Amino acid sequence: MARLAGYGGDVYVGDLVVQNCDVAWTEQVDLDVTLTLDNTDYKVGSGSNKMLQGAGLANGDILASQVIALPTLAAYAMLFCWAKSSVNIATADDYRLLLDNQAMCANPEVECSLPVLVANVWKFCMCPVVTGSFAAATLPISVGLELHANDPGPATMWIDYITAGRQVAGIRSWSLDVTASVQDVSAYSDGQDKVFAVTTKAWSGSFEGFKDGAPLAIGTVVGLELQESAMATQMWRGSAIITNIRPAVSVDGLVGYAYDFQGIHALEWPTA
Repeated sequence: MARLAGYGGDVYVGDLVVQNCDVAWTEQVDLDVTLTLDNTDYKVGSGSNKMLQGAGLANGDILASQVIALPTLAAYAMLFCWAKSSVNIATADDYRLLLDNQAMCANPEVECSLPVLVANVWKFCMCPVVTGSFAAATLPISVGLELHANDPGPATMWIDYITAGRQVAGIRSWSLDVTASVQDVSAYSDGQDKVFAVTTKAWSGSFEGFKDGAPLAIGTVVGLELQESAMATQMWRGSAIITNIRPAVSVDGLVGYAYDFQGIHALEWPTA
């Protein structure tokens, strides 16, 4: 899809569960990693995989991997997951999710980069492909997490609920509404000046395009990339729930869908 200024976007539906992370990964665990199932700190299901990284872990090492059994992934374009780090991960692609047709992620067909993470804050991650292709992932049997660059030293990573996202084609236009609620926090010392503080933030919007297979169902969770220009950094990114659908047919017989959505996690803003 061409990405034109103010006129492009990608919508992904993470409808294939790769690994729910409700059991501890056992296919392989690096000797410098202590892996446990965390039943108290997780985002989906009943647990997450907690990986304590020792000082000996180095760039290029696979922290851990797990046996999976998936169909061909040619129709998919991105991985989603929940991730958290005990330290700031200031650069995207420091960690990668791996998918392999061979055991123990020996020669991954797909490598997807994790984004920047703020210390001790769970993040819903949209993980684009940086090496390989989903078309090559014909019958993946292993998923893994790799420390790819900028070794943070002793740290802990949590991973939860990995899914594969397919792209919804034909999106023509989009709009976004970002709001903040404020509360009056004026004090006597402020005199006649009112002082306000932000209490909550919310975002919502809509997108529309031509018919692409079956319509998205109300309540579907989607990953959004709302592009402002051809530069990859100039996009709004986040996950949202479809809240409304408006099908229409034009006089020339073209079927189109318009969707409203409500953002459900933090919205990533464009950067220069």
